[in-house]
Amino acid sequence: MEDLELLDLLDESTTTENSADPVPENQELSRMLSLHTPVPTLFTAAERDDEAQATGSGPFRKIGAGACGLIFAQDGKSVVYKLAKVDNDELWNDRIMHERIAREFYRFAIDEVKVPECYYFIPQRRFGNNPELVDAAKDLCNLPTCALITERIPPLPSQTRHQLIEKYCSPRIKKQAHADPANQDCLVRVYLGSMQGKIGGLFFSLRNLKPHFNHMIELKLDIKTLSRRMGIALAVLHWAAKTDARDVEFVLGSSTNKDNTGVEEPEGYFDHITELFVLDFNQVRAITMDDDGVALAVEAWRLNDPYYPRPLGNTGVERFAWRTFQEQGNTLLNLPRKFILVIIAVERARMESRVA
Repeated sequence: MEDLELLDLLDESTTTENSADPVPENQELSRMLSLHTPVPTLFTAAERDDEAQATGSGPFRKIGAGACGLIFAQDGKSVVYKLAKVDNDELWNDRIMHERIAREFYRFAIDEVKVPECYYFIPQRRFGNNPELVDAAKDLCNLPTCALITERIPPLPSQTRHQLIEKYCSPRIKKQAHADPANQDCLVRVYLGSMQGKIGGLFFSLRNLKPHFNHMIELKLDIKTLSRRMGIALAVLHWAAKTDARDVEFVLGSSTNKDNTGVEEPEGYFDHITELFVLDFNQVRAITMDDDGVALAVEAWRLNDPYYPRPLGNTGVERFAWRTFQEQGNTLLNLPRKFILVIIAVERARMESRVA
């Protein structure tokens, strides 16, 4: 019965999203960051040769880091290696919960939010079997360590990165930001729960850029679609995968589709499609389908970064985002309703404590 009600909810969501938002001031950047929008990208023959060479034996490089591990990849390859910093058990939990959650997204045919593929786990005793990775990581973490190999989320394409730097980077370091190869690894976090965010300063980086709700409003992004899809994802994480969703991240990345015209040309076009991804499952815990499980889910929601819309917002658009988000779970079953009610109570108490 629970599965049928969740499927009904998912079917409804595909027919009620509203993509007809007003034309924003920064139309090009808004278009590029909109979900499922193709961004044509031109690859010259020389760039394709470089990419082909990179798929051979290119060196590993660090493309990101988190509380649990360091992320390494090879340019042109579609996998990443997450290396444990200290706690091997946490990375093993990442693997177990990643697979558990991916199964439920697959079972319900969730296309609105992507989960990267989880491939395999390298135990500490076998880490030395990849000398290129050892060489790249030896000065950055304690070796030997274990590693989790997953699908790489393609970064946002060069045109989008250029627009983001032009929009948010300080003029003093804009040239440096354009030239910094680290900014090629661009994933954009989606903070729908914060209206006080700032971007820029002298430490600008496109790695895990964090636009807050106020920035999304300024760009006139499709708040309804983002809120709805995030609500769908959290409903599946909680009530299908039966986890607390602790410390998961939601980011905008891309998927790549080659133009299949069948015409051989010296230059080729690729479409980068902007997608919403959920990732980082190392702190996720299993929950029971009772009041204790609801309590764990609420605790995880409270401690997480401000990805989710907040209840009791001061503005109409905040309240609209919350209403869209909470509708994905509130009408399903008793436990999701309890979860929403406790979240509202927690947020009310937080606001009252700030006033007192």
